[in-house]
Amino acid sequence: MKAIRFMAPETIEVSDIPMPVCKDDEVIAKIAYAGFCATDIELLTGEMVHIKNGNTTYPLVPGHEWAGTIVAVGSKVRDLKVGDQITSDVSLGCGECDYCREGRYNLCPNREVVGSYRNRQGAFAEYIAVPQRHVYKVPENLSLEEAALAEPAGTAEYAVRRARIPAGAQVLVIGDGPIGQLAAQLANIEGARRVIMAGSWDEKLAIAKECGVSDVINYHREDVAERAKELTEGEGPLIIIETSGNKTALNQAIKALKPGGRIVMVSWYNGDEVAAMLNATIAKDAELIGTLASPNTFNTVLGYMAEGKLNVRPLITHVKPLEELDDVVKMVRAKKEMRIKILLKP
Repeated sequence: MKAIRFMAPETIEVSDIPMPVCKDDEVIAKIAYAGFCATDIELLTGEMVHIKNGNTTYPLVPGHEWAGTIVAVGSKVRDLKVGDQITSDVSLGCGECDYCREGRYNLCPNREVVGSYRNRQGAFAEYIAVPQRHVYKVPENLSLEEAALAEPAGTAEYAVRRARIPAGAQVLVIGDGPIGQLAAQLANIEGARRVIMAGSWDEKLAIAKECGVSDVINYHREDVAERAKELTEGEGPLIIIETSGNKTALNQAIKALKPGGRIVMVSWYNGDEVAAMLNATIAKDAELIGTLASPNTFNTVLGYMAEGKLNVRPLITHVKPLEELDDVVKMVRAKKEMRIKILLKP
């Protein structure tokens, strides 16, 4: 089959590789759409933490957001059949350790991660194999294009769950990319009174407002912390979801936060050390919460999409052939064209 491989830092190759083998407890799916993520850029540059610590090596097939159709099932697979439209978790646990038995398979010490960790083959290919316990059926009234956003939606949902948003709370989401956009919608679904988004693109912030965000802050023109306090009657948001992975944004969140509030961190921060304002965090009796991946969220977000509560269609700004990945990377790096979610089509 055809697949995209990263052969070394900054080296992309369209390769012919063997079809995945279907194990007894796995299914093989033909990929319809695969989402492009900032993590894929980090894998390409070699800056991704898994590359640096040696848990992922070149060459690798990247891509971890996808939807497709089952073409083969293993002998032990139940309740799934050829022709079913599916997507899957990104963190694949062993299913046997204490973490997996607790449902925290994103922390499984034996886990693989689709498209990265321990070189589990990713979705930038024609076919993919996944264990049945990590597979989710796509609702009949949901397109495969929309279902390809289940993973970023699940990541956002996990962050919102960890935030424990009280009904009527005021929430700030930092970052106008896919995770930020989805987290803002999910915060509204959770019962927030006001959701504010801080970002860098007026066009993206306009889409967020169309999808239910109350107020927006362009951080090129306004101080995020000061404006967030103004919009929350001087109190500051009780909940802040930081999706940008920017060290400055994290400190802006700490400044803006209402005392007693919570900051949920979703993205990786570059470098091993982040200079965060910890004394200010302590003085506010605040919580800093880290989140990893998207465990136990897919059925929820797929249901929200199917019910029309979670609107992912406006976030799909580009659909490109898989073979044009090199051009996609150049477009992303140029930062001249507005984009939110790019889907690649094998």
